[in-house]
Amino acid sequence: MCWKNPAVIFTGFIVLSSLMFIIYISVPKQETGIKNSSAENEDFFQEFAEDVETDSKEAIQKSTLDEIIVLVDVKGQVQHPGVYELKENSRVIDAIDAAGGLTEQGDSTNVNFAERIYDEMVIYVPVQGETSTTNIQSAEKSDKVRINYADASELEFLTGIGPTKAEAIISYREEYGEFKEIEDLTNVSGIGEKSVEQLMEEATIE
Repeated sequence: MCWKNPAVIFTGFIVLSSLMFIIYISVPKQETGIKNSSAENEDFFQEFAEDVETDSKEAIQKSTLDEIIVLVDVKGQVQHPGVYELKENSRVIDAIDAAGGLTEQGDSTNVNFAERIYDEMVIYVPVQGETSTTNIQSAEKSDKVRINYADASELEFLTGIGPTKAEAIISYREEYGEFKEIEDLTNVSGIGEKSVEQLMEEATIE
């Protein structure tokens, strides 16, 4: 029979040995590939986690920097008159809530609860039936647009200020901080000295 032929046996032995050798050398390569792939995945996820952590820290820092605190003096018919710290762009109603709300004698009809607060603002709540000089002065001041706190829609009430210039004022304010005087508006693109002269009676930095 052919399997008794030495040549056939020798040839079969060579083929079998070759197959075993191929299998032997291929297995370590596959394992190495798996190990390398695993290491690459670990590096990727570690870098991803570090990026997420960095982004989170930057977001927290930015949020902290953007959160400006102002001091407001709440007087008159509130439960706890005093000076309170509030976030910029809060409303009068937030300040009154911080002071415990109105007393039973407080006259809410003479208070603009929706008005935006600003640093060093005095909020006075009169007693019912009271004619308050403080409120009259406050009303006169509020007729002017506060360029350091007004939003785009409020700035557009100013003579010669449209949507584009209003956004330019806000962008300048965000980049360089509050205006120190009305004349600083000339630093805003598109606003000249003549425009500022017209705004003197309409705008305030307070």
